[in-house]
Amino acid sequence: MKYVLEVLNGQKNTAGQKAKEDIVSILDSLNFKKIKIKIGDSKLQKLLFAHKNVRSSLKNLKSNDIIVIQYPMYSRYTLKVVLEECKRRNIKTIGILHDVESLRWTDADEKVKNQELNLFKKFNSLIVHNSIMHGWLSKRVGDTPMIDLDIFDYINDKNFPEINREKNLVFAGNLEKSTFLEKWNSNKKVTVYGIKPSPKYPDNVAYKGVKTPDELPEYLSGSFGLVWDGDSLSTNNGIFGEYTKYNNPHKVSLYLSCGLPVIVWKEAAVAKFVQENKLGLTVSNMDELKTKLQKLSEQEYETFLKNSKQMSMKIRNGYFTEKAIDKAINIV
Repeated sequence: MKYVLEVLNGQKNTAGQKAKEDIVSILDSLNFKKIKIKIGDSKLQKLLFAHKNVRSSLKNLKSNDIIVIQYPMYSRYTLKVVLEECKRRNIKTIGILHDVESLRWTDADEKVKNQELNLFKKFNSLIVHNSIMHGWLSKRVGDTPMIDLDIFDYINDKNFPEINREKNLVFAGNLEKSTFLEKWNSNKKVTVYGIKPSPKYPDNVAYKGVKTPDELPEYLSGSFGLVWDGDSLSTNNGIFGEYTKYNNPHKVSLYLSCGLPVIVWKEAAVAKFVQENKLGLTVSNMDELKTKLQKLSEQEYETFLKNSKQMSMKIRNGYFTEKAIDKAINIV
């Protein structure tokens, strides 16, 4: 039997939660059985009830059954208990990594980083974002087999928004970590959605409020979806900017699920996927973006549009999750 672990801890309306819910939904459609586990709110509850909750959740699983576990799980201790229980009973584990904290928080305590990496070693196989994250982890988690996801799926049943090259750029995300928008100096306007907007946006930034991850797709009418982080127009900087050298930002999947071509940083890990599939522009900085937009031919833009629309059908239907899971099952 095949199972997917669904963790209950009350988080809602964040992009991270949407990604996890989509994977549960995709696996549910592939006849994986859902198992729910409740994680205590306090550290004490997690410590006291982890063993009891885990044994109760996994009681029906048998030797050689397969369980998919999404990481992070809101409690490393509970995850450790889950993995130990699965090993004891010969239940095969596939981990899907949404975030690698030791990669994102590079200045974190070495002991904490090693705790995370040691957890990864306990899985029978891991599904990671891309080949660059794969390479970084390979040096640190030894022989654990890894599969590259390539890009996250984004379940989206909304009609396609209106997309053409004359429209504004679109940006959606946590605006607190996107202060580059305060300096936006392009004559190409940008329409912005997200929490924690700045009061200092210039006139060419149009803030349109907060939408849930499920609502957003029908509002993303524009020319391109912008993927950028930090406080600089000249590079992707700060912790989150550096992290994009390794991760696949979920907003790329959001934009592409809408058929919206994307603009990404040339050094981002996802840039290779965008270039190979001709899904938009890769740029070093925002000055280069101005030049590239001016030089972009009608035919090139139409190619981006056509390819983004085709890619949206894969991303909406769970293609990348299904492909990676099939490979992981063959390994375990």
